[in-house]
Amino acid sequence: MDATVGERMQVQGPESRSGRAWSEAEDARLVEGVREGLALPELAARHGRSPGAIGARLARFVPQPGLPGDAALEWLRAQFALDPAYSWQSVLDERRRRERSERRARDQRIPTAEGLAEAPGAGEVLAEWEQATGHALRPERREVFLARQVVHDLTAVAAPVRQAAAGRLWQDGGRLLLDDWLLECVCPGAVSLTADWTLIAERDPDTVLVLRELLAVAAEEIPGQREREILSRRLGLHEEPAQTQEKVAEALGISRERVRQLQTRAIRSMAHTAAPASHKVRTALAELSCVDRVPPETGPSAAERLLDLADILLPSVAPRQAVPLLARLAGADKVRADNVAAEAATIRLLRHEAARREATRQRRIDRATRRWATLEAEVNWFGTPEPAPPRAELETLREENSDGRDFGVWSCPKLGRDVAYESETELRVVQLLSFAPQIAYYQEQPLAISYEFAGRQRTYYPDLLVATVDGRCILIEVKPVYEMAMAVNVAKYRALEAFCRSRGWGLVATDSKRTRRLLENRSVDPDVEAALTAALDEHGELTWPQVRTAVGPSPLESLNLEALILKRGWAWSIRPYRLRRGTQSNRPSAPPERGAAEIRPLPEDAASAPAATCPTGGITPTPDDIEAARTPAGGWTRDQLAAWGVPWPPPKGWRKKLITQWKTQQR
Repeated sequence: MDATVGERMQVQGPESRSGRAWSEAEDARLVEGVREGLALPELAARHGRSPGAIGARLARFVPQPGLPGDAALEWLRAQFALDPAYSWQSVLDERRRRERSERRARDQRIPTAEGLAEAPGAGEVLAEWEQATGHALRPERREVFLARQVVHDLTAVAAPVRQAAAGRLWQDGGRLLLDDWLLECVCPGAVSLTADWTLIAERDPDTVLVLRELLAVAAEEIPGQREREILSRRLGLHEEPAQTQEKVAEALGISRERVRQLQTRAIRSMAHTAAPASHKVRTALAELSCVDRVPPETGPSAAERLLDLADILLPSVAPRQAVPLLARLAGADKVRADNVAAEAATIRLLRHEAARREATRQRRIDRATRRWATLEAEVNWFGTPEPAPPRAELETLREENSDGRDFGVWSCPKLGRDVAYESETELRVVQLLSFAPQIAYYQEQPLAISYEFAGRQRTYYPDLLVATVDGRCILIEVKPVYEMAMAVNVAKYRALEAFCRSRGWGLVATDSKRTRRLLENRSVDPDVEAALTAALDEHGELTWPQVRTAVGPSPLESLNLEALILKRGWAWSIRPYRLRRGTQSNRPSAPPERGAAEIRPLPEDAASAPAATCPTGGITPTPDDIEAARTPAGGWTRDQLAAWGVPWPPPKGWRKKLITQWKTQQR
C-alpha cells in the first residue's frame, strides 16, 4: 500500500462505522450538503454512514479542536453564510500535517546524547545527585550520566521535589538510581512499594493509596491526549464514575468502535512504554497477581488476586472489564487475560454461593451480633432517637445498573429478597446487617439527598437505612476508611448529618470494621501538621509529590494525613492527588437540643386566629410545615398535596407559591 494512502486511511478510516476512507470527492459532496442546510441524519443517509461518523468528519473542517458533531455542523453553516469561500480544505490539510508530526514525534521521542547533554537543567540534576550521594563523578562518567534519557526527564521536575525525593531514597536504601529517582518524583512511595499480597488482602491504606496513584500517573504517561482522555473516562479517574463506551462516544462525538480502538491503543501503550510509573505498575501487578507464574499453594489463584485488585484499584469499573485490563498490564497476552477474566467471573459466582451457605451457620449470627454491638457504639446520635419509616414505605431509589456499573446482589434471608450492592466492602456490611439479630430490617439506597460540591448541586443516595429492634433508625454510609476524608465524601457526610439531625436519626460511616470516628479522634504529629499547614499557606494547593516534599523525612501515614484533613477542614481529592485549603472544619458540630430547635413561640393572637386557607380550599402551610411533611424518600404524598390544595401532578414552583401566599397572609 502506498505510504500516503496508508497514512490517510489511518487518520480517516476509524471515523466511519464501515471503516471506509474519505475521498476528496466525498468531502466536497459533504460540504455541499452542509451548504444546502441538511441535518446530520440526512447527511448520514446520503453518504451511507452513521451520524457519528458524519459529525466526526465535519469536526475536522473546523479549526476549534474537540467540537461535537452538531456544534461543528452549526459552526460551518454560520461560517459559510459569512464567507462562502471558507477554505475548509486547508483546515483539513493542516490537521493531517499536525497529526503526522505528532506521530513522528512519538516514534522519535528519544533525543540524541548531544541533545541530552545540552538539556537545560541537566547540570543541576547532576549536582543534586552528587550532593545527595556524596560522590563526585569523573569527567568521562559525567558525560555518560548526562547522556541518559532519565536525566532529561528529571529536568522537567521541580527542583524541591527532586531534592526531597533524592533525600528519601538515599536515606531509605543508601543508593540513588536514576530510574528510581524519577519514579519517586512522580509518585512518592512507589519505589518502596512492597508486592506483599497480605497487605492487599487486608486493604492496607498506604499500599492501596500508592497503587491507586501509581495507576493514575501511569495513565497520564500515555502519549496521545485523546487516548488519555478516553482511558481516564473508562477507568473513572479525576473523581468521576467510570463511563461506558456509549457515553464516551456520545461525549466525544465518535463511534463506539473508535472508542474501543483508542482504548486498546492506550492500554497497549501502558503495557509497553518504558515510562517509570507504567513500568512500576506493570511490575507490581505481575508480582501481586502471579498471572505469569504459578501462585503459592497457600495463597489465592491468579484470577482471585486480579478480582480483588480490580475491586481496590478500579472500584467503579465492572469486574468483567477491570480484570482483563489488569491482566494485560500484568504481562498476560489477550488469550490469557480473557481466560483469567472468565475464571474470575466463575469465582465471583462461587463466592456468592459460599456466602449463601455460610448464612445457615449459627456462628455467623454470633459473630454478627458482636460486630454490630461494636459498630453501634460508634454511631453519632442527634437529639432524641426517632423510629425508622415503616418497611412498606421504603424502596430503592437508585438502581444498581443506572450508571452502567455491574456488580451483584446478595440474597438476604432476613428480608426474603435480593439486596443490591456496589462493592465488596458494601457487601460485607449488608451481610452484617443480614445476620445481626439487633437489626429488624434495612433498605439499600432509600433516600435522595441534595448536596453541593464543586460549585454545583448534586444528588446523593445514602447506602443503607437501618431499623433496629428497639425502634431506632440509623443511616450507614459505606466507604473505605482511606476515602472518608476525600472532599466529595466530606460534602456527602455533612448533608447526611444535617438530614439526620432534623429527624433524630443516627449516622455512622464505616468500612464494616473501622469508622469515621477513628480519623476524627486520631492524633497527628504536630511537626507534620505545621509543615503541611505552612505549605498550604504558601501554595494554596499541593500535589502528592509536594505533600511528601513538605513533610520531608518525617513519616507520613495515610490515616494520619486523613485525620489531619478532617481536623483542619482541608479539601482532598485523589486520582489525581490534590490537597487544598478548606473554608470550615470537617468535624461534626454539636447537635442542638431537639426541644430548643423545634419549639417556636406563637404570636399572641395565634391561638384564636383561624387557619389560613388556600383559594382552592386547602390549608396554607408554613414553610416549616412543608419541609416537615417530606416522606422518607424526600418528596410529598398525593394526599398531603391535596390537603394544601395543590393539584396532581404538582406544577412547577408550587412550594414557592405556597410560601409566598403564607407570608402575604401573615401581614
